[in-house]
Amino acid sequence: MLQYHDFSNSALLSGNGTSAHETGIESSSLTGNPYTDFARLGMDLQGCHIRYRRTPNAQGHTLTGTFNICGTGYTMGADSYAQLVERVHAKWLEKQAYRRRCRAEKRMRNTLAFIARHPDATILPAYLS
Repeated sequence: MLQYHDFSNSALLSGNGTSAHETGIESSSLTGNPYTDFARLGMDLQGCHIRYRRTPNAQGHTLTGTFNICGTGYTMGADSYAQLVERVHAKWLEKQAYRRRCRAEKRMRNTLAFIARHPDATILPAYLS
């Protein structure tokens, strides 16, 4: 029987009294099906290829994988499946934060360009934040 674990609530507490995001991904909550595991983390996995190596590669990893998440390719190596999922998830979160920063900067540039073109326009403070 599969165990389902809700990662959507960042305040979800583990047994240690810390959130699941602080402690990482628990290997007991992983099913071994990457599509299910990544979906639980809020990622849209469209394709993957996981290789279990007999001998470690140059970086010392015995497990390597390539993942297509929302059209972006991620390549990662690890020593266990849980570590591989955790590393890909961390890299995906970095990418999401980068995209949020870029969108915020673009919004600010567009607002400043609008103000330069229309100096008499009233801009709401909430829009600038």
